[in-house]
Amino acid sequence: MPLYLAIYGFRLIHGGSAVDAADVLLAFPLVILALRFGIRGGLFGGAAAIILILVWGLEDNDPAMTVVSYSSWSLAMVLLAMLVGRFVEHRRKLEALLTHYFDGSLDLLATVNPDGRFIRVNRAWEHTLGNTTETLRSKPFIDFVHPDDRQATLAEYTVVADGERDAVGFRNRYLGSDGGYRWLEWTGRFSDEDQVVHAVARDVTSLVEAERQEEEHAALLDQKVAERTRELEDARAKTLKRLALAAEYRNDDTFEHTERVGTTCAEIAAELGLDGKEVELMRVAAPLHDVGKIGIPDSIMLKPGKLTDEEFEVMKSHAALGAKLLTESGSPVLQMGTTIAESHHERWDGAGYPYGLAGESTPLVGRIVAVADVFDALTHSRPYKSAWPVEEALAEIERGAGTQFDPRVVEAFLATHDRAEAADRTAPQQARAAPRPLPTRTGSRAPSSAGGAAQRSR
Repeated sequence: MPLYLAIYGFRLIHGGSAVDAADVLLAFPLVILALRFGIRGGLFGGAAAIILILVWGLEDNDPAMTVVSYSSWSLAMVLLAMLVGRFVEHRRKLEALLTHYFDGSLDLLATVNPDGRFIRVNRAWEHTLGNTTETLRSKPFIDFVHPDDRQATLAEYTVVADGERDAVGFRNRYLGSDGGYRWLEWTGRFSDEDQVVHAVARDVTSLVEAERQEEEHAALLDQKVAERTRELEDARAKTLKRLALAAEYRNDDTFEHTERVGTTCAEIAAELGLDGKEVELMRVAAPLHDVGKIGIPDSIMLKPGKLTDEEFEVMKSHAALGAKLLTESGSPVLQMGTTIAESHHERWDGAGYPYGLAGESTPLVGRIVAVADVFDALTHSRPYKSAWPVEEALAEIERGAGTQFDPRVVEAFLATHDRAEAADRTAPQQARAAPRPLPTRTGSRAPSSAGGAAQRSR
């Protein structure tokens, strides 16, 4: 309408008569009808325009209004009517097609304005959540988001609405008409032309539930595997412990040496300040220190006397054999047992075996077992020796500090031994606990050669 009025004014100002200027208004009903009713409306408007032209010409008695001019005007009106009408119908078809796809989509389509409100949603929203279009547009979209997801949702929307990036794969929970929530996965983009956010969401509640069940199943499976692994490790540890007892039985038919060494090692470890977990591991792992002796022939293990050089080399092989039996395990006990078996015959001065490690290059657990093992071997009878008195065994351990043994470990060992003896002296006879793993000072008469006894223990 403004365009036609502008043309009319322009022609009137530039010397045209009111009649000439009004010619352009003849197309006005044609355009209005075409825009409203398409081609049929345009053709009807064109016929009306031709009639107006004819009536206008007859009243004006315009001599130029000939058959040719009538025909030209009529043709122009018909073509204009068909052009405008065709354009309108094509646009309507496109709009109908877009509406069909928009409302027919199974995905949730939405347009959100800068105020955070839905200005358009498709029918899938009602199918998925039960919320009507009017309900969704009645308040900000954030009101439909689960309270636990609102902060993340607002942060994501702000980034997208600012045009910084698109939203891809963002998930949150939306309130349904039944009061429950559904998981939605979003893709969104900001439109510079419309200044709105166009978004597509998909109901992934079933997928999220499946993922949750899969995670729970995986966690349960991991738990079962871990439990089964622990059971296997425990079974292996028990088997190896029995092997260690079987090996020790040839020297100690009481089966108590390994347990005494474990208890003594735990006390030394606690005195040295190791944490409770490490102390308990020492208590359980130390008894495995000589498991490799299961592979040493009785002719060497039970020989009542000093070993030859060749026999001693065979005896020394029990350290590596024990480590080989215990290795390749995920059990903390067996891992520590491997270290102990392999290193408890190393010496502080580097003259030990199997690797000749010196000082703190020998693992601390091996240095601790070295002291406890030698002391227990000295103070108890073996097929090849008699038990030493405790005083002489303690003196032997103390003499070995700085050469055979770690001085700090020796100091801790002597401290635990003195504290145990003091407790035994002060405790009433009836309140005393079970016999301690450390022997009392009433041991047997010492053999003539302390060095020989120490050699077999090493």
